[in-house]
Amino acid sequence: MDGFEHQAPSFFICPISLQVMKDPVTISTGMTFDRESIQKWLFSYKKIICPVTKQPLSDFRLTPNSNLLRLIQSWHLQQASSSTTKFVEPEPDNHDALMKVLLEEIKQPHLKVKSLRQIKSLIQENRGDSSRITCIRDDSLFSLVASLVVKTELPGVPQITGNDTPEIVNEAVSSLCLLRPSDETLKMVSQNENGLLIESLCLIITQYLSNLQIRIQAALLLKSIFEVVDGIYKEGLRVEFFESITEILKDQISKHGSLTVLAILMEVLSYGKNKEKAIEGGLIPILIELLAEDNERHVCEMMLALLEKLCQKAEGRAAFLAHPAGIAVVSSKILKVSYVGDDKSISLLSSVLRCRGEVAQEFMEVGGVTKICLVIESGCNLKTKEKAREILGFHLKTWNKTPCFPSLFKA
Repeated sequence: MDGFEHQAPSFFICPISLQVMKDPVTISTGMTFDRESIQKWLFSYKKIICPVTKQPLSDFRLTPNSNLLRLIQSWHLQQASSSTTKFVEPEPDNHDALMKVLLEEIKQPHLKVKSLRQIKSLIQENRGDSSRITCIRDDSLFSLVASLVVKTELPGVPQITGNDTPEIVNEAVSSLCLLRPSDETLKMVSQNENGLLIESLCLIITQYLSNLQIRIQAALLLKSIFEVVDGIYKEGLRVEFFESITEILKDQISKHGSLTVLAILMEVLSYGKNKEKAIEGGLIPILIELLAEDNERHVCEMMLALLEKLCQKAEGRAAFLAHPAGIAVVSSKILKVSYVGDDKSISLLSSVLRCRGEVAQEFMEVGGVTKICLVIESGCNLKTKEKAREILGFHLKTWNKTPCFPSLFKA
């Protein structure tokens, strides 16, 4: 191959002659060659197999690849007008044709990874230039790339194992994160085959423990998916999934990843047995520990909301009280986060104190009772104040006897 061909994109090169194709044609295996080279291979050398895939050929028709030819011709013109032999990027009008070529190549098993990388590169280029509008819309491309993540051998069982699959999955998932399909397409693709894409992404999170990047990318996709799919597709999540996303939350390696996990939990906890599974997955102690360290308003609001949901269950309240800092941490956030934070904190404490009278003394010692009294006297909304008065009523007789109980509220 000479210097001129060396600068050409790889898909312009004939696999037989190793030169830029003059007349690209496609054979029955989907591979493209220069017409002169493949004719010699088939009719002069009497070969009956594909030069690349080695598949037997029963159909010897040669189909002109007009999209690729147009790209090659445009590239030649750009090379002729350039003072160097450096490859000049295709003009915006040719991006559609190039994408179509890549979408054909992606159907060939040995070209999947290479094509995915080139498609990802095109997506990134188009995102950076609003003047480029490709006819291969995000909707159709999302459906195609999602099909590479979901491979089925048995009905409803994702197959994401095999020697070459991790690399394909890596490229496919990262490509999906760059796409912006419509809500309708995202919902349709995600709910297809009883939510197989959702299950595949959950398996990536639970199985690819050594690859944090793909796990976070899978979580980002699930966050968007859970915002649009029907509730039934949020019910079948496994305990292992909650254990895995709790680990991502605990590690705090990626703030973006942690926020994504919190958003997923906000979307799914109310469905099916997800509260019980999240509690079993060890979520409550992690939330308490992170809440103690974090002062960012929105993050604190989400963690308090999640704890409040989980403590609606008896096992959730038990896990909350089993943590030595649970009562103190939540009490410390009252009047320090926001009105939303106050409401969630007081709702959580109400459910715990209503059912567990033995923690009344601890609540007094950590300053919780004083905080409740301040809420009643503050500008919080009426609903929050009513919950605070309700908490006082639970153990008023006990607290009334202590010298630090505010005289204003003594019975």
